[in-house]
Amino acid sequence: MELRCEHKLHGVIHDGLLEVKCKSALCGHEPGVVIIHRFDPITGVLVETRKYKDTPVIRNRKEQGDAVGLRPSVRSA
Repeated sequence: MELRCEHKLHGVIHDGLLEVKCKSALCGHEPGVVIIHRFDPITGVLVETRKYKDTPVIRNRKEQGDAVGLRPSVRSA
């Protein structure tokens, strides 16, 4: 189950644990890294912290072509 407001995902309940994304440098967050804390929703105790490599999101076709080494398509008038 996802915990959201209108504008943001605040956490996820997965396998009976509350998962939240942390942006604290003290926990290891830095550019290119995602930190996920997992808490017991009943006791509030931190169960584990996981660190993942963050991958960039490709937002438009030009970036997608550049990302895989392809030239963007050219249209003639």
